[in-house]
Amino acid sequence: MKIIATIFGLAILAIAVFVIFVIETEKAQFKRNAEMVNYEPATTPGSKVLVVYFSRSNNTELMAMEIAKHYNAQLVRLNANKYRIGFRGWLNALRDAQTRHAVITPEKIDLSAYDTIFIGSPIWWYSPAPPVWQFVKNNDFAKKNIILFNTFNSQFKQEHIDEFITNIEAKDGLFIKHIYVKRERMSQQISTKTLLKKVHQQLISLPEIAPPK
Repeated sequence: MKIIATIFGLAILAIAVFVIFVIETEKAQFKRNAEMVNYEPATTPGSKVLVVYFSRSNNTELMAMEIAKHYNAQLVRLNANKYRIGFRGWLNALRDAQTRHAVITPEKIDLSAYDTIFIGSPIWWYSPAPPVWQFVKNNDFAKKNIILFNTFNSQFKQEHIDEFITNIEAKDGLFIKHIYVKRERMSQQISTKTLLKKVHQQLISLPEIAPPK
């Protein structure tokens, strides 16, 4: 019994150390990335591109910023207080990772002025995060080009991306492409400079986006 109790205690300690490592790593990423988020919306009249995104540790925010710069696009962040940086937010994200509902602000956006909409989030347990699913549910994408973008540590499952595409098409949107950047495991994350370079590589691979017919 003493051996079993010792093993159990070590297992609990290992889990606690892992959770602390994850939380502190996310906080460090958030602080570092926040210092680099400096995009001001373009004032180019008639811009037809909108970038909408949700981000916890600001990795996806940096990707969104780079996309917006590339297209001189308007940038809108989806806020979901339930998933804020910290232990409670991490626990909620872990629990809700593959759900399709979330409380977000703004709930809806007037998309009438745009031809192309980039929608982005981190990948949680192989799937886009709940806030972007809720955004799709809340909005009308009739005659809009849609591009999904993601950052992630491990991988995504195509079945979830296919489901996302189906939801866009159900709202009469035209899905163009899925672009993404793998940040690698938390203990071996790529640098911010490398992340932005990979984003640029993804953008130049996109086809020229024409207004939908």
